Amino acid sequence: MIDEETAEPLEAVVVETRSSNPLTTVVAWIGLGLVVFVVGWWVWTRWINPSAGGTISRYVDKTGGVLFESPQDGFKVTTPTKSRRVTAKNEFGTIITVSSSPGDGYEFSATRTPQSEATLESYKSSLNQIAGQLAGQEGAAIDSQVDPVVIGDSAVKQVVFRKGDIYWRVLLVLLKDRLYTVTARSPNNDQAPYQRLTESFQILGPR
Repeated sequence: MIDEETAEPLEAVVVETRSSNPLTTVVAWIGLGLVVFVVGWWVWTRWINPSAGGTISRYVDKTGGVLFESPQDGFKVTTPTKSRRVTAKNEFGTIITVSSSPGDGYEFSATRTPQSEATLESYKSSLNQIAGQLAGQEGAAIDSQVDPVVIGDSAVKQVVFRKGDIYWRVLLVLLKDRLYTVTARSPNNDQAPYQRLTESFQILGPR
């Protein structure tokens, strides 16, 4: 039991009633907005709509890429993004092209074109002429090229042509009845995407 005469009075508890600082509130909202933006940007660029630069980097590092493989078409190749397959006709049969366009001036393709046996018989002039035609189709000039050489049952040529800052690097592989054209177009002189493309390319089926 408390003696009312000896009991000490209780001290009042001070309650803050004034409003918060508007500047602090603004700073807090800005910080929250930045966090949401950074997280959203990361999710968008990484998963929803990755930039071509990131896609190409992962492709070159062999941590990204999509495999196209078709024994019926006679080849397989890995491109930076999912490829699109289209067909056309020439006098010897069906032309098959598989292409990937990741954006920012990049394009990757592999084409199988039926040929007559006479093309391989005169492989040097044939491949040199084809290289010139490919450059001419793009309005570009040949920057460098390697003379055609015979490797096993095929003739091979590499050529680089250029138009401004755009480069096309092309591998031509000629067999007795068909030509494979493997092309990497890039908005710079970086060889790595082309090297990755050609390393992944492989002829399937009978040669």
